[in-house]
This record gives sequence, structure tokens and C-alpha cells, in this order.
Amino acid sequence: MSKRLVLVFCALFVMVACVPAFAAVQNIKVSGDILTRAIMRNDFDLTKGSGMAFEDEISVFNSVVRLRVDADLTDNVSTVVRLINERNWGEDDAATDSDIDLDLAYITLKEFLYSPLTVMIGRQELHFGNDMVMGDGVGLDPNGSIVNSGAIGTNQTTSYTEATGLVDAGGAFFVNGDLAYRKAFDAIRATLDYDPLVIDIVYAKIDENLYTGNESFDDLDLYGINAGYQFDDKWKTAAEAYLWAKIAGSDVVGDTSSKPDKTYTLGARVSTNPTEKLNIQQELAGQFGKKEIAGRLRDRRALASQTMITYVPGWKHDPVIGMVYSYFSGDANVGNTDVGKDYHAWDPMFENQTAGRIINALFPQWNAHNVDLMLTLKPDFLEDVTFRVDWIYQAMSKAMAADSALANDYNATVDYAANKKELGQEIDVTLMYDYTEDVQFGLCVDWFLPGRALTAINNQKEVANEVIASCRVEF
Repeated sequence: MSKRLVLVFCALFVMVACVPAFAAVQNIKVSGDILTRAIMRNDFDLTKGSGMAFEDEISVFNSVVRLRVDADLTDNVSTVVRLINERNWGEDDAATDSDIDLDLAYITLKEFLYSPLTVMIGRQELHFGNDMVMGDGVGLDPNGSIVNSGAIGTNQTTSYTEATGLVDAGGAFFVNGDLAYRKAFDAIRATLDYDPLVIDIVYAKIDENLYTGNESFDDLDLYGINAGYQFDDKWKTAAEAYLWAKIAGSDVVGDTSSKPDKTYTLGARVSTNPTEKLNIQQELAGQFGKKEIAGRLRDRRALASQTMITYVPGWKHDPVIGMVYSYFSGDANVGNTDVGKDYHAWDPMFENQTAGRIINALFPQWNAHNVDLMLTLKPDFLEDVTFRVDWIYQAMSKAMAADSALANDYNATVDYAANKKELGQEIDVTLMYDYTEDVQFGLCVDWFLPGRALTAINNQKEVANEVIASCRVEF
């Protein structure tokens, strides 16, 4: 009898201990998405043949699977965890990494110590404005070295090798990094909501190398503040201003020849609607700080501007007409070590934009004039179908002083001819079909025609092209 009483009391104790843990969880939501793609890319080195030291063609099936859990705990406390798997079909061994990776993992504390204050801690996405400066936190190249510390020829959409299976069958070449889905930052974000003014203060650890010893010289950190204001006018005008500081140390602790690279980005953006059918946006930003080149520090002085116009005329087939013009300053000699000359090449920071899908893979968001004209239609005779066509023109804002070879996200090296600016034109055609509210089919067909800055050197005259067919399910 006594043994039974002991068991009963133990069971009651376990129940009492467990009740508070269950009671703390008020609501749990499970969601996610599965994206399957057939990717075919050709002549991304802009030349015929396969004699180059990288893979310029690819034909694979690829999938992106994400599973997200949102949990509301006690009042004003919630958590988010999202797992992701990105891989090419048939790559299921450790060498090509088909494992599950952590995509999001953060807690949200609303009204933290002060009613307007919300704090988010952990791995989270950070999107501000149109993502010209902040949007993609994954900036490691295939070898694990930082590319978004100001390196030239790299876009900020490159993903980790372990996140993708986006290497070729041999595991040696890194392709399709521009199509990766991982964007999150390891960050702490404090949001002060003084409606209509919202202020965000952010700290993010971009790269952590050594954990002990004199580690301050080998990390990459991000600090920033973004203030947005929604005006109460008939034009629905919104404005924001920001300051971001990206502080990079040397790659090797104790390496006195490598100096810290510091980039400060100060900018503002305005969005307004002069009429119900017209939206105009303008963003301006400047960069200053220090750029380290071969152990020498040059003063950084760079500029960027982006103008967006969207017009919805209200005609048959629901057309939407748009134009985006982007300017990013450049430098004729990015390897110049003369400390008496300013460094003018724009640092892409953590941009998350695509103005031309092939251009996005082949060229970084720096030293460029980019014009994107677009037309979107929803034909009345094709229910649930959206058609879009983009024409994109890309030129260098500053021609190279000498023939130059710069790497890009596609594990390729593009050669630039001296004293020529025109990079080329691109045509993107996109077709989307909403099969149900949860299932969407897509087809993208793109062509890039190289310009004189490319065709004048190493016979880079071939038209790069790609076809991406996709099926996406959300749940």
C-alpha cells in the first residue's frame, strides 16, 4: 500500500511540475513552404565551350523546404524557429550537405520594460525600405571568407555551401548562389513604436572567428539605426532615414599589415502617391569610412541613388507599368593603394535586390547604372495567371582604367575591357499561375546580351540564358 501511495504522490508531483510549462504556451502555429525548381542555365561565362575553370552551365532539379513554428508564450512573449533545407536532387550525402539547417530562431518581447519598446533577439531577417542596403544577411563565400566586407565582384545573395547543395556533383564549384533563400542575421533588434514614428536600433554579428584571445581584430559587426515616419497626408507619404556601420577586422589576429575596414552608410528614402494610380520612391545614400587595400587605408567616398516609379492605369487586363533606375558609384582602379586618392566604389552592404536575374548572378551591385522597365499583366481570358516582362540595361558608372577580371556569385570570372562602360541588356519573362490559394506554378525565361565592355575582351559574346520552372506550396 505504501508503495502505491509513493507512486501516486510522485505522479501528482510530476503533473504539478508540468502544468506551468504547458500553461505558458498559449498558442502554437506550424507553417512552411516547399519550392521545387528545374534550373537550366547556359553560357554564363559568355563564351562557347567548357574550357574555363568553372561551371558555366547547369541543368538540375532543386528544392527549398522550410518549416516554421511560431509559439505565443505568456503575454507579449513569443518565439519563432524555422528550419531550411536547400539542395539539388540526388545530392544526399554529407559531402553535398542535404542536412537541415537553422534559418530563423528568435524571441520577441513586446512592451519590454517600456510600452512602446519591442525587442527581438536571435537569428532573424532584417528588411528595411526596398532592401537596397539591408535585406540579406548571408554573405559568406564558398570558402567561408567574408565577401560583403567590401570585396569587389560579389553579390550579397551568395549562400553558405552547407545550406544549399548548390555545388556541382564534385563539390568543387559553387553555382546558383544567387538563388539561395537564406537571408537571416544573428542580431538584436530594438523597435520603438511612437506611431507614426518607428525607430529601429540593430546590432548584428556577421562573422565570428576566434572566440578567445585577441578576437577583436577578426570579426565583422553591424550597427545601425533606421527611423521611419508615416505622414498623415492625402499622398500617403512615408519617409525613412538610416545610418549603418559595418566594422570589419583583419582576417588574421596579430596581422599588422591588414587594417580594419570600416563602412558607414547614411541615407534616406521617400515614398509618395501623387495620385491613386501613381507611386514614386526615391532613395539616396552615401558611404564614408576606410577601405583597406593591401595593408593601406584609403578614404571611402561612395554614392548610391535609386528611383522607382509604379503606375496602375486601371485598364483592361490590369496592367502595372514600372521603372527602376539605380546608380552605384565606382572606381576605375579598385586595387589602387594610393592613400591620397579616395575609394569611390559602392559597397553593396547587405542588399537584397534583383534587377535582372542573370545580371544579379553575374555582376555585383556596385559601379553601375541599372535601368529596369517592367510591365505586368493579368489577362482577363487567363484566370489566375500573371504575366510580367522586364527589359534591363546595365552599364558601368566608371570604366575600368585597365583590362580587369573580377569574380562573381556564379563562381565565374568576368573580364572587363578598359575604357568601356556598356555591360549589356537583359530580357526577363515571368509567368505565374495561382493553381489554388496555396499552390503556385512559375516559369522564368531570361536572356542576357553582353555589351561592349564585355565583348571587347576574351571573346565574351555569347548570349547567357536560363529557364527556371517552379512549383511552390505554402501551408
